[in-house]
Amino acid sequence: MGARAYGAYSDEPGQPEGLIYQPFVNYVNDVHHFYAEVVTQLTSARLCAEIEDGRLVIASVNSEIRRPHLIPPPRSGGHLVLVTAAGAETVTFHDPAGHRPEAIVATLPMMLFDRFSAGRGVTLKLD
Repeated sequence: MGARAYGAYSDEPGQPEGLIYQPFVNYVNDVHHFYAEVVTQLTSARLCAEIEDGRLVIASVNSEIRRPHLIPPPRSGGHLVLVTAAGAETVTFHDPAGHRPEAIVATLPMMLFDRFSAGRGVTLKLD
């Protein structure tokens, strides 16, 4: 059974579009036996703590994160990236929609990443 059967993704008119976090977490936990959790207050401190604890973070960001220096970013989500490293100064993430190699796997200053972040996401513990 795939994630869609859990209600984890919607592209139906009149419904929220894209990944629906809680059904996705249920799917990941049930089918793949990872520990996943919805995070609605994803601050930079929380992001660093999750990474330090060995988790990956799927973070909701504005899609213009792949061109961080071109426009002032709106503070909204709608685009997901996989954060693989985070510290007080920088964040490294994988953006499958990156338009250049340096945008696919990118490292940004934490302050700049925060400007694109919607402050929500999903944490994944793989062991």
